[in-house]
Amino acid sequence: MSAMPFSHIFFLSVLSILTLSACSSEEPTEQSSQAAPRYVKLATVSNIPDFDEFTFPAVVSAVKTVDLSFEVSGRLIQTDLVTGSDINKGKLLATIDRKPFQRRVDESKTRLDQAKRELDRIEKMFAQKLVAQSSLDTAKTSYELAVIDLKNAEQDLSYTQLYAPFDAKVSQRLVENNSFVGAGTPIARLQDVSKIYFNINVPERLLTANIGRGIKQASATLATNRSEWYPVNYVEHSTQPDPVSQTYEVVFAMEPREELPLTPGARAVVKVSLQGTLYPEGFVVPVRSLVGDEDSGFAVWLYNDETSAVTKQPVNVKHIENELAIIESKSEISLGQQVVAAGATQMRADMKVLPYKGEK
Repeated sequence: MSAMPFSHIFFLSVLSILTLSACSSEEPTEQSSQAAPRYVKLATVSNIPDFDEFTFPAVVSAVKTVDLSFEVSGRLIQTDLVTGSDINKGKLLATIDRKPFQRRVDESKTRLDQAKRELDRIEKMFAQKLVAQSSLDTAKTSYELAVIDLKNAEQDLSYTQLYAPFDAKVSQRLVENNSFVGAGTPIARLQDVSKIYFNINVPERLLTANIGRGIKQASATLATNRSEWYPVNYVEHSTQPDPVSQTYEVVFAMEPREELPLTPGARAVVKVSLQGTLYPEGFVVPVRSLVGDEDSGFAVWLYNDETSAVTKQPVNVKHIENELAIIESKSEISLGQQVVAAGATQMRADMKVLPYKGEK
């Protein structure tokens, strides 16, 4: 067996020294990294709020929408209908040619005068017993029919002008001036904007789960700008779900505001707070503080301010809503304790941590 060359022996010796040096240099670094505390964000275990808050997309609508139409037929000779304009109750909006209707009123007045004179003549003759009772009855009937005919003619004449039935906004003009319009044909669409309505759709499961709970407060704002919220009041809700979406329509209302430019059809957001809670006994922790899953069970990392260490504590999660988790108060966790709210998945048993205070 031949001896190993000196160059090989020297190379292996150098390699061994380098390897030992590398191992010895890495070991203190790993130990120091384990000893260095990690900054974490903490959250305090708190009581469940005495209300639940839900946010829904909403659509702005008018109190009511009415199609304006004449009750008689004729040629349209005057309109004051500008789409998008605001009109006051009682304003004259449109007129059809009144001349034919005025002539009918004049004719009815003439027939009424004639029937009155005939009735007076028959009554005098009847008093002198010159005519029979049947002649008097016929004259009275003719007079009464003439009175009715005049009332109908005057009513038809009044129908030739349309006035605003309420303070409204002209949503759409449907016919142009000088058009012939038939009775009942819509000429314009008016929207009652004396109040602003917000229509939301509530899922059936949510409405059913919260039956009996009153509305503590509700507010609304623009969908595109949620910097400021405005109080709204409950108006009504449907009692039958939509057959397709299985949602119930709920309506809220507010007085018009100059600083909140809302028109029917605009997108908005409604926030509703319901009184009480479905889980009167329990605590609240952030969802981000939970580790685990439904199959293996959930836990949180409790922070001990005396030792600056964390310990893992199993919890029973009763409900999760948005960013909050409701846990049973019977769990080994107390009100006011602190849990790791960010970075919980990176924690280990008895790991040293430091609360992150944020920049001041």
